[in-house]
Formats: sequence, C-alpha cells, structure tokens
Amino acid sequence: MLSDDEINRASAQLRNYQLDDTLSQILERYGALIEDYRRLKSDYEEERDARERYKQMAKGQDRNPFVLVLVDGDGYVFNDNLVDKSNPDAGRNAAHMLHDRVQESLRRKGLEHCAVMVRIYANVAGLSKILAKTGLIGQEGRSLSPFVASFNKSYGLFDFVDAGPLKENADFKLRAMLQLHAENAQCKHIYFAACHDVGYISELTSFVGKKDLFTLIKTPGINFHDEYTKLGLGVEELHGVFRNTPLNIPVPSTFARAASVPSSKTETSSPLGQGASKIVKAPSPDNTKNSNNNNNNNNKPANAQGISTKSSEAGASAVVCQHHLAGRCSFGQKCRNLHVSGSARTNVAWRDGPGQAKSPDQSKHLTSPEEFKSLPNKEDIPPGHVAVNEAGFRLDPYMPPSSAQAAEVIKSGGNRVCNIFHLTGDCPKGQDECEYGHSPLSENLKKGVEYLSRTFSCHQGGSCRDPECIQGHICQVADCQKRGGRRPCKIRQSAHLEKLSPVQYVPGVSSSRGSRNGSMSDLNGYASMQSNRRGSSQSPSIDAVDAGARLGGAVLF
Repeated sequence: MLSDDEINRASAQLRNYQLDDTLSQILERYGALIEDYRRLKSDYEEERDARERYKQMAKGQDRNPFVLVLVDGDGYVFNDNLVDKSNPDAGRNAAHMLHDRVQESLRRKGLEHCAVMVRIYANVAGLSKILAKTGLIGQEGRSLSPFVASFNKSYGLFDFVDAGPLKENADFKLRAMLQLHAENAQCKHIYFAACHDVGYISELTSFVGKKDLFTLIKTPGINFHDEYTKLGLGVEELHGVFRNTPLNIPVPSTFARAASVPSSKTETSSPLGQGASKIVKAPSPDNTKNSNNNNNNNNKPANAQGISTKSSEAGASAVVCQHHLAGRCSFGQKCRNLHVSGSARTNVAWRDGPGQAKSPDQSKHLTSPEEFKSLPNKEDIPPGHVAVNEAGFRLDPYMPPSSAQAAEVIKSGGNRVCNIFHLTGDCPKGQDECEYGHSPLSENLKKGVEYLSRTFSCHQGGSCRDPECIQGHICQVADCQKRGGRRPCKIRQSAHLEKLSPVQYVPGVSSSRGSRNGSMSDLNGYASMQSNRRGSSQSPSIDAVDAGARLGGAVLF
C-alpha cells in the first residue's frame, strides 16, 4: 500500500497534468478567437469600403441632375409664329419657349433645380420642303437650316439633329436615347414627344405607371394614340410650342393623275432583284381597261405637267425621286421613281408612319376588300418563286377574310406556339430546344398565324425575294390608317400605292436561317408584349405593336 507521501506526490502530479491540459485548451480557443477576429475585421473593412463607394456614387447621382426632352420633329412641328423666315432668331425663340414651358412643368414636380436637355430628331430636308409649301420658310433647299442653327446655339444642351430621309433613322435615335437615359440616375424625368407613332409603345411598356419618371407630350396638331393613355404615364401639353393643326398640303392635280394612270405595258424592264427572270406571265384583270385608258390619252404629251414620260409609266408607285428634285439623279429616264418638276412638287410624306401628312387621294386607294382579290392565290405561285407586279414589287398571297377572323381567335387566346415552325415547317432552335409549342394546328389557325405575320413589314420591302419570308410586303387591311381608315398599320407607306395584280413569278433567293425575315433571332418580344396586354381589359390592336419588335418567336392563341 502506498504511503501518504506517495499519495500526496501522485495528487500533485495529477493537478499538474490537469493544469497543462486546461492551458492547452485555453490556448486553442484563444487561437480560434484570433482567427475569427481577423475574418470579422476583413469583412468590416470590405463593408466600410463598399459603403464609401456607395456614398461616392450617391453623391455622383445627385450631382448635375437633368431632365430629358425627346421630340420627333417630323411629327411635332413648332408653331407657325416660332418658324418665321423673316426672323433670324426664330430658332432661338422656339428654344426659349420650349425651355420656359418645360421649366413650368418642372416647378410643379419639384424639379426646377434640374438642367433641361432637349433632343429633336427630324428629316431637315423633307421638313424644309413641307414648310416651304406653307410659306413659313423660303423655297431654297434645306431652308430650315438657319432655324436649326439658331435653335442649337440657344442652350448648350439643346440639339436639333438632322436624322436623314428615312423614318428608321429618327426611330433608331429616339429609342437609343430613351433606353440610355431611362436607367440613368442623374436623369430625373423624361418628356416624350413622339406619341403620334405607336411604334414606341414597346419601349415604354416596361415603365407603366411611372408618372414620376415619364411625361407624354400631346398637342392638337397630332393624333395622340389611345395606346399611350393606357400606359398610366403623365400626359401634358406644352402650350404655344407645337402646332395646333396638322400640316395639310394640297396635292397638285397633275401628281394625282400621274399616280392614278396605270401603265399600258404588260412586260416591264423594272429591276426584279438579282437572279430574277420571267417564269410565268400572270394575267392582269386591268389590261383591257388600261389599254383603253392609254388609247384615250395618246394625244396628250406625257410631260405636259412637268412629269417625264418614264415617271408617268411608273406613276402607279407614286414615289417622287428626291434626287431628281435636287438635280442629281444618275438614273435619268431609267429611274423607277417619278421625275416631277418644281411646279409639280407635292406633299409626299418624307417619313412613313402614323400621324404623317397624307395625300388626299390616299383615302380613296384600295378601300374595298374586293380589290385585294387581285393578289395571287398561294397555290398559283410556283414553289421557290415569289409574285411581283409590273414594277417588280413583291406581292404577298391573297389572305381571305377568314384569315383575319382566325387571327382574332389567336390574339384572344393564351397558349404560345412557334409561328416559324407552323409557317415554314422548320424551327431554327429545334423542337427539343424551342420553348414554344409545336403541336399540330388546324389549317384555319395556321391561316391566322400567317395573317398576323403579314401585318408586320419586311425590312426589305418590295425587293425581298426570299420565298420563305413570313412578313408582309403589301397591306391587306382595307380599313388601314394609311388608306384613310382607322386601323394602325406598320406596312410601309409606299407599299399601299402598289398595283396588286401579279405580272410574273420570279425565282426566289433564300436567306440564311440566321438572317431570314421572321427567324427566331430577329423576332423576339412579341410574346412578352402579348402577355402584358392580357392584363388589360381591352387589348390594343396587333397593328399597334412596334415594328421593331415585329412578330415574336411565338404566337398566342
């Protein structure tokens, strides 16, 4: 048995062991606390730096705030008293008037501290010709330029920009500026003055109800489309800035006659596109009538009213050659467009689109659905070919009224189908990858899908030779706005004046799948816009959808 001394030594040794073990545990825990502290310190420093960056960004957003005024200058024309050829400061006066009206609106919104940035996009040459006919400015070419220069030098942030003769140019600029500044924190408000054209609806749908960010400008001089009122955005009128009445210029009778006289030629030398040759001579129901009309007019000189013989033969297209008006047409008598002298110039819309000035005879052109029956039937067009009229302008197959009725059924439904697959038989994504339906459709619904596709303009217009193009090249809506009706239309203005009788069928030139009109890569957004519409009690017309969005990868039914 152990002695007391041995027991005491063993107890002391045990206490030492316990102290050593406790110390090691304490050291281990202390080391873990140090590591945790280091991590917390690192997180704190990162959070502190992020907060400092946020403060700097917030200061930057509050620095130099401004409001943006976007104006489509071809639709929103300044008031007559602001466009005065006798006043060299007319542009400056217009800028001051616009600035004052915007400042009044900003004071009501509590944004009077913001700078005002103005961007006006217009076709200066075309607008000059139209205003010259009213006597507001001189007759010289680009006579609006002094007004533009005076406007631009009035304020540093005021710009009146010449967008060129094509409507798409101004559309492109307006959309780009809208997308850029709508998400810019320094831009506190946007005044949008392009509500005569429903093409901008798609850009504004993502801002529905944001009255604190957007104000739509209306004026009695333009048609403020109802689709804009459904967006729930602010609507104001800048009194005294823009015209209260539209620009209505009477069309000379000589031009109206030239546009209504059909050509007596049954064969034409008009360019039909590369590789085009006459395959089938399509009968024209108007040949006999045209021949009689031409016989009655044989004794009249073709250029008696300042219009050349060639332009009289091509008068059905009713497109004035702008290069000839400027004295530099390089095609001469071979030009497809009308050669009109200065005395016979007319108010041809310099930019296609709703709200633009229309010639008086436009409302009388093709208002009866019966006239569309002159178009070729789909089964009459040889495979791989396209139908063209005497001017070489592509014609679409005739769409009977039942197609329009089927289109209404499609628009009122909710399922999404792949329109390209059902119209061409081939889906570019493949049925396994495509998110839209490929289930069989009835022939009636397929006609409705095709009808909807044809209401959106092909970007190549009448020169398109792709036999599988599913978009529209001519308008088959009798009640179209561009014919004096009520329905908005996205088909080009010039296409409404084309003859609808096919003269021949020419070989098609197929586009690559990636660039073909109506392909998946080109047609995105229609389905999402339709989804937005289903939340509304009254869907706007399909023709009111932006032409840039065109027809999406799916159709709802």
